[in-house]
Amino acid sequence: MSITKLFKDTKNKKSRRVGRGLGSTLGKTAGRGTKGQKARAGSGRKIKAWFEGGQTPMHRRTAKIRGFKRNVPATVEISTSVINYFYKDGETVSPSTLLEKKIIRPSKLNNPIKVIAGAKLQVKVNFVGVGLTKSLQS
Repeated sequence: MSITKLFKDTKNKKSRRVGRGLGSTLGKTAGRGTKGQKARAGSGRKIKAWFEGGQTPMHRRTAKIRGFKRNVPATVEISTSVINYFYKDGETVSPSTLLEKKIIRPSKLNNPIKVIAGAKLQVKVNFVGVGLTKSLQS
């Protein structure tokens, strides 16, 4: 096998030579249009991607984030239907029992836990260390 047969089917397309006279499709301005920043030599490396043509840049137009924000952990919400399913009469609902029954993950143990009234609470349980909605507090 010769090297000519190896590269027989590949195309060897030459790049277009621009700026070689008026008769050669891309003569005179060489496809850059007339005047302007992008028509000048070396414009490809001089204009940055974030440049907006002299208008006030986006990072100067947008408002700055000010003030102080506390990093408050999100509340873990547990519905009463979950309590009905996992607990029996007389048991205690606490963060440790919720973890034992795999209702919450260990990473959420430090977050505040709140029981929300979804379905009617059918089991009689004690709540220790968890928050309750107003409808469940009575």
